[in-house]
Amino acid sequence: MNIFESIFNRRSVRKYVMEPLEDSLLEKIRKMIDNVSVLDDSCRVEFEIYENLNKKSQVKGIFKADAPYYLIVYCDDNPRAYRNAGYAAEQLVLYMTTKEIGTCYLGSGKIGPKEKNGLKQFLIISFGRAEGTLYRDMEEAHRQPLASLCTYKDEPGEYLKKILKAARMSPSSLNSQPWRFIVYSDRVYVFMKKEAFPQPKLLLSMRNFDMGIMLCHIMIAAEEFWMNMETVTEEQYAKKKYKNGEYICTIIFNS
Repeated sequence: MNIFESIFNRRSVRKYVMEPLEDSLLEKIRKMIDNVSVLDDSCRVEFEIYENLNKKSQVKGIFKADAPYYLIVYCDDNPRAYRNAGYAAEQLVLYMTTKEIGTCYLGSGKIGPKEKNGLKQFLIISFGRAEGTLYRDMEEAHRQPLASLCTYKDEPGEYLKKILKAARMSPSSLNSQPWRFIVYSDRVYVFMKKEAFPQPKLLLSMRNFDMGIMLCHIMIAAEEFWMNMETVTEEQYAKKKYKNGEYICTIIFNS
């Protein structure tokens, strides 16, 4: 299974075998952390592997999972930084999935050091060998159909359709699936759906983190199909206020 395939087969794992991973495998994960790509070089994101084989620390927060390891995500405190962190973190999660390691985003969970190099801990990701089923069929995922997520201005090509299917599979906090797309034959305008009522800061930050995860899926899928993509922010759309969504970016594709 490669990283693209893992998009469709990964499931959140909440029960783990409390046994150590091989040193060589942990070293590969650390190398992946060092080489992860980001959306925005101006927004810092850092990761730390926190070992908890002896359960010496308890996860704090609403959503918890006992795991032998946690990946702590640190980032700056602004919407672009949260998207940047989600984009980078999902690469690591999908990489671990290809190595038969289970993972789960614990959105409100906290463990270990609260800060690292001036960055605040944002969330943690549990990981380790799964106790039970690691993968799932794509049909088991509860996701909205593309028809509900996309407004089509042109008929997209086959590769762009597959890229949108990968975006649709993105995990999100409370399965909120906040992404919306306006689709042309060679580009996609990406929006984050607005909720009817004001959202607490934590939920808003998580929604931006989720948008980063989704953009990661688009990047991986574009690479799988040898599609060149450019992500830009168009000022005429960024300045405009929209009733039902917030403009995030425009993605331009070239085969």
